[in-house]
Amino acid sequence: MAEQLQRAHASVLDAHRAISAWQLARTVPLTGTEDVLRANGPYPTDDGPAPLTGHEVYDGTAAVLGTAADALPGDGTGAIEVTWCSTAPDGPTALDAHPTPGSGGPPLPSRWHIRDGDRVIAVVARHPQAPPWPRRPVPHYPRDPRPLARTPVERLSAAELDALAGGEFASVFGAAFDQHGLPPEALPAPWPARLLAEVTAIEPRGGAYAQGLLRATAHLPADEGTAVWPRLIATASDLLRVYAFHRGFHLCLPGARTTPLTDRPALVELFDTPTPQQAELRLEMEVTELGMIPRPFLTGDCRITVGGQLVARLRDLGIALRERPGADLAFGLEREGCRRSADGRWAVCSELVPAVAAEGNYRAHTLHDVPDLHGTAQVRPRLPRGDMLMLDRCRQAETGAWRDYRPGSWLASEYDVPEDPWYVRESSGALPQLALMEIALQPPGMFSGLLGVLGEYPDQDLTCRNLDGTARLLREVDPRGATVEQRTTLTSHTALPGGLMHRYDFTLSTGGEPFYTGKTVHGYFTRELLAQQQGLDGGRLVPPWLDRCPPPPAQLRHLDLREDTRLGHGRMALLEDAILVPGGGAHGAGYLLCTKPVHPDDWYFEQHFFQDPVMPGSAGVQMLYQAVHAYALHTGLVDHLLSQPHFGITVGEEVRWTYRGQILREHQQVRGEVHIREVRREGEVVRLLADGSVWRDDLRIYQVDNIAVQVTSARRGNKGEAG
Repeated sequence: MAEQLQRAHASVLDAHRAISAWQLARTVPLTGTEDVLRANGPYPTDDGPAPLTGHEVYDGTAAVLGTAADALPGDGTGAIEVTWCSTAPDGPTALDAHPTPGSGGPPLPSRWHIRDGDRVIAVVARHPQAPPWPRRPVPHYPRDPRPLARTPVERLSAAELDALAGGEFASVFGAAFDQHGLPPEALPAPWPARLLAEVTAIEPRGGAYAQGLLRATAHLPADEGTAVWPRLIATASDLLRVYAFHRGFHLCLPGARTTPLTDRPALVELFDTPTPQQAELRLEMEVTELGMIPRPFLTGDCRITVGGQLVARLRDLGIALRERPGADLAFGLEREGCRRSADGRWAVCSELVPAVAAEGNYRAHTLHDVPDLHGTAQVRPRLPRGDMLMLDRCRQAETGAWRDYRPGSWLASEYDVPEDPWYVRESSGALPQLALMEIALQPPGMFSGLLGVLGEYPDQDLTCRNLDGTARLLREVDPRGATVEQRTTLTSHTALPGGLMHRYDFTLSTGGEPFYTGKTVHGYFTRELLAQQQGLDGGRLVPPWLDRCPPPPAQLRHLDLREDTRLGHGRMALLEDAILVPGGGAHGAGYLLCTKPVHPDDWYFEQHFFQDPVMPGSAGVQMLYQAVHAYALHTGLVDHLLSQPHFGITVGEEVRWTYRGQILREHQQVRGEVHIREVRREGEVVRLLADGSVWRDDLRIYQVDNIAVQVTSARRGNKGEAG
């Protein structure tokens, strides 16, 4: 009954908007009103307002562009620059256009402010030819496309586009998009009239930026004497909207609706004016960027052709998704949202919350049911960002009061592993220890923040550092394309002078079956407390084993591992110069020392953490695992394997790590050594056990015990196992 009442109320509101639009159209001479009505449905008549369906809603973007088209002089060629300054109106209003004042002179007739009262909505300018417009640089490591919901859909018919405009996302994209049970106001807003004839291709990893490549067809209406460029912007924006919903970005916002991306100029280059008699328009959209902060957004470059001839090119076109006006976006662990978790239940925190914890503005968001958190500190505990973020949403939690830190409090969260994640792709098909540790250790950091750490020391910078931990692989697993369930339990809270310390238990599972478990400790430090870290040896400079045993061992061998892709490539290439000593080390069973310079632009500084760049400890641990791999490869231990060796983590062995320092951009080099303890051969399988340490310049800061590696023949055609 409640849902029926809400639907009835929504119908009354739609009727009220229709009557308002009809009255306004009859009484106020809106610039561009005709363009809006052409784009959104029939004119009102003397008998009353034209009925509005779900596809014939008010389109404020079209209204603004229509107003600009009426104001701008010029013919159908040249270039139009559009900069949105604020969101488009969501209902009929009296828009007007004012020429931009020149520098100390008369107004400039080619640049206009489009205003809604005193509010400037957009600045639009015409250029006789395209101004210099540099192409967005392609990142060295394009970000892995990470949809909020997966769908196999790769093209869309006209009927399917109409279904999407009517809100039937689950019927088109699949069950992962189901929002049945939400009140009507929490569902996405209806789309304006369909502008695309069909979407012929959706390639999520396509394009030079590997963020998406879209192809579609469309037709222009037979309107004589109207400007074409607003229709081209609207049609290309519609294609971006389709992709935003295809990625599931709307699932984290109640009442999601699209709006032009503000404060980013876009350019429309017109090479020829298509006429309604010409063949269909063909659009090819290359997505250049997508992200979640401050709200989900996409940008793209679009080519529009007719009969193979380029007629227009749009550059840096962008849209953003926003929640319905007045919606409460406060985050916390106390209530369900509009996002389903993998098990079908409503999650307590959507993907937007980890995104805020990674790189958003804490001051711009409200933590539900807690005191004001607005302090003066610049640095707060963060999650990694970009491709290092391995936490998607919080499914369920059981906690005490804010800043109570009750032992036994727990958090259930989820991470949707991509089908082809970068850390597997760049580790020769193996799931590395780096990824396992990040998937396990990121939820504790976020959990502590939501329990109260964000409110500690509000006027001092407060950073999060992992201090030590243990982990054990329980079974071989390949989580690619699956959802990893993360379970974090707070076991103790310790207050420190200038910080605090939390201990946790963690378990990772797939399909409800655990595969990785352990314990860990996070510290939350002010700058003064963090500066007291003195390394593992009480501040003493204890050099690596090889530097302590002159003369050098007779069997010492120098290796250059930069091009050995068997160990890792791209971001996972963590070894460079190495010295191998067969039979060396503390146990007399083998030794390897590796050295790598620190570069200020090393990829992990940008992603770990925002405003607090540091080399992740998991990268240091992974470097030691790769050192064991290198020892096995370059001593002939795996020469008997007939195919490329596959390096995995030994099931059942517990690895232990301790961190007492950090590696920052200003440091000079990282050194890591491994002491082989034991080599076991079981048929074709080779297992190695080792201990290791990591140095920052001359200070030993990491210790890792019981590095357990197994080497088998690579199984071609299969997904990689944990490794």
